[in-house]
Amino acid sequence: MSGRLISVNTSAGGMPKRPVERVRVEVSGVAGDFQKNRKYHGGPDRAICLYSAELYDWLRTQNIDLAPGSVGENFTTAGIDLQSLVAGQRLHVGDCQIELSEVREPCRNLNRVHAGLLQAMQGRSGWMARVTQDGWVHAGADIQIQDESP
Repeated sequence: MSGRLISVNTSAGGMPKRPVERVRVEVSGVAGDFQKNRKYHGGPDRAICLYSAELYDWLRTQNIDLAPGSVGENFTTAGIDLQSLVAGQRLHVGDCQIELSEVREPCRNLNRVHAGLLQAMQGRSGWMARVTQDGWVHAGADIQIQDESP
């Protein structure tokens, strides 16, 4: 299974995150990206947050039109069924490698982005990941699943 990185997103803290052209990814996360609440966000096992372009497509069918990064993800993916992946799987994204660590359940702060967004996203998860190999990423980069069965 392979896909593509549609958008790489950062913020000075919180949502939405805005697209950046090219950025360095390290064990601590995406350069220039910060989280306001470090108790629940960030850290080595939550260095990267991923959601899919397919989620945004689905939200549009619910009359919620948002841009990539709006739900707080660093990597907006396309062509990979994030729901079929499991913790421990590794993805090669651009020059870096990440390992999925835990499911990213939608958080209550989503309603600050759009009223009713949290309710719409219930049951539609992304992933948190740790960085296992530093590198550069950019929108349009290939994503390869490195370990199909952890």
